Amino acid sequence: MSENVLIPLSGFTLPHDYPWRVGFVALVDDQLRRLRATGHFLPPRFFGYYFQDGVPMAVGGSWTVALEAVPPVTKLPSSLYRLTQGRFSIMSPSRHVPPEFVLVHDRRDGACWLWSFADGVKFIEAVEPVSEGADVADKKMLGP
Repeated sequence: MSENVLIPLSGFTLPHDYPWRVGFVALVDDQLRRLRATGHFLPPRFFGYYFQDGVPMAVGGSWTVALEAVPPVTKLPSSLYRLTQGRFSIMSPSRHVPPEFVLVHDRRDGACWLWSFADGVKFIEAVEPVSEGADVADKKMLGP
C-alpha cells in the first residue's frame, strides 16, 4: 500500500481552461451525446492528469478519458521532470500499472500539486467531501 503523499508544486500552474484545451470536455460531451443524455458536462473544480504506456489520461469527477497525445498535454511530463529534478513521475510504463503520482489541477486558481495516485484520484473523483468515519448511509451519493 502506498503512502498518501502530497507534493506542492509552487509556481507551477495550468490555465483554468486547461481541460478544454486538452480536449477533455469535448470528449465527455461526445460520449454524453452517444448515450443520448441531455445537457452538457459540468466540469468539476479539480482535474487530474497522468500517463499510462505513453497515453495521456485525464480524470475529472467520475470521468476518466484517454486524451490525444498532442501538446499541450504531452509537455506535462518533461515540465514536471525539470521542476522536480526527476524525483517524481506521473508516467507508468504499462496500462495495467498506475503511475506513482497524479498531477492535480485546481481550475479555480490554476494551482497544481502531485498526489500519490490512489489518493489523488479518489480526491478528484469525489463529488462531495465526507469526513472520515462520518455516517454516509443517509447521504445521496452519485456514481457506481
